[in-house]
Amino acid sequence: MNETSNTNIDTINSIEQNKTNQTIDRKEFMKQVGLSFGAIMLMNCLQSCGDGGDIPDPNPTNTTGKVDFTINLNDAANAGLKTKGNYLVIKAQNVIIARVNDTNGTFLAVDSRCTHEQTTINYRSSSNDFYCPNHGSTFSSTGAVTKGPASLALTRFNTSFDATNNTLRVFA
Repeated sequence: MNETSNTNIDTINSIEQNKTNQTIDRKEFMKQVGLSFGAIMLMNCLQSCGDGGDIPDPNPTNTTGKVDFTINLNDAANAGLKTKGNYLVIKAQNVIIARVNDTNGTFLAVDSRCTHEQTTINYRSSSNDFYCPNHGSTFSSTGAVTKGPASLALTRFNTSFDATNNTLRVFA
């Protein structure tokens, strides 16, 4: 073998050893992990602060957007709606149903998620409105925003009460 071939083989062997011996110390590893985690968190923060940048729910429950269901007020889980001023959240459908404290005991149904940050809202019978406990947004009985930071109205649904069967249908 000539001297040039030996030099080339030695160079190749040296390069191969350097590739397999490249390691980083613990401090450098932790730095890289921290930067990666920070970048992911920053992306989520920026996405949620931008216009229309809500982070999508990883487990959506009502993906069709269609609401049409019936509940039986004789069921123990729904019995609270027999009393005026009470409300019930149907999580599977993202709907809050309230029984108004009026002479008729009218039923209201709106999307249960605040339009600001998707927090589950509450019904306040004393003022006949909906309240978000997260940032204090309020919505009228029709779902209109009466106090921010929410800026979009709640989706309102139709209700139909069958007194004979004591059932309530909620539909779009």
